[in-house]
Amino acid sequence: MKNVKLATLVILSALIILALSSNAAYGITGNFQADSTPYVGVVVLFSDAARQVPVGYCTGFLISPTVMITAGHSCLGVAAVSVCFDKGTIRYSIENDQIVYSTKEPIYNGVPTAYEDAPSSANGANKGNQAYSASDIGIIVLDEPVTGITTFATLPEPGAADNLPAKTSLKVIGYGVQYQTTPRNNGPQEAWVGYVSCNSAQVNLQPGNFAGSDKYIRLTANPSQGKGGVAFGDSGGPVIYQTANGQQTVIAIHAYVNNANCAGITYHTRLDTPQILTWVNSFLA
Repeated sequence: MKNVKLATLVILSALIILALSSNAAYGITGNFQADSTPYVGVVVLFSDAARQVPVGYCTGFLISPTVMITAGHSCLGVAAVSVCFDKGTIRYSIENDQIVYSTKEPIYNGVPTAYEDAPSSANGANKGNQAYSASDIGIIVLDEPVTGITTFATLPEPGAADNLPAKTSLKVIGYGVQYQTTPRNNGPQEAWVGYVSCNSAQVNLQPGNFAGSDKYIRLTANPSQGKGGVAFGDSGGPVIYQTANGQQTVIAIHAYVNNANCAGITYHTRLDTPQILTWVNSFLA
């Protein structure tokens, strides 16, 4: 990922080489806590089908034993993925161009597919409202069913986000770290520190219509005020709405932030549009 001006929208995938250069990954910020949601996993992205060349990582979640949802921009230029549901803390290294880390959890391989209207670039080239012309979502089909996980994410009804009032409390989940060091001598992106782990935070739905609101929702992201937010590496993680009776539904996924400090407002692809639900359900069929 390259740095972009603060006025642009920055997509949330983290490059492995960037993470290792500062011994860091990137993830949930603010009032975060360790999360054990079983169907959320960390996704390592490879540019080749043999999984020899890692190019990044992101977050995804299961909607069936073999089908995961993630961000569309995370699937671009990616031929294969490996997925693990280890909640962390995960410490890893790259040896001979391969990712090496120790875990007792199974690792599953799969193939990603980006939605046809997903962003055309994963390097920050989608700027301003141009990003809203796309639906930033992808699907991963695993080679074999995941074992030991029996709870999967629940998809929303069409138009579910339209009925949520402003400041609705929502839960965001993703893999990565939670802090920025100061001073940020090497730039804000390189100031994020920590290891890969699964964390969550409570956020609030932002009011008002904006360009692309039929495909995206906006959430708070201001760690300096103790609010929760998302950061690099959280791409594809779920935004969860819980009803009064305790039912949880994933209404959106993490897509964009306003700046490399991951502050202000964040943008999340809606899952409750009829065309997206139809596309996702085609993989479940």
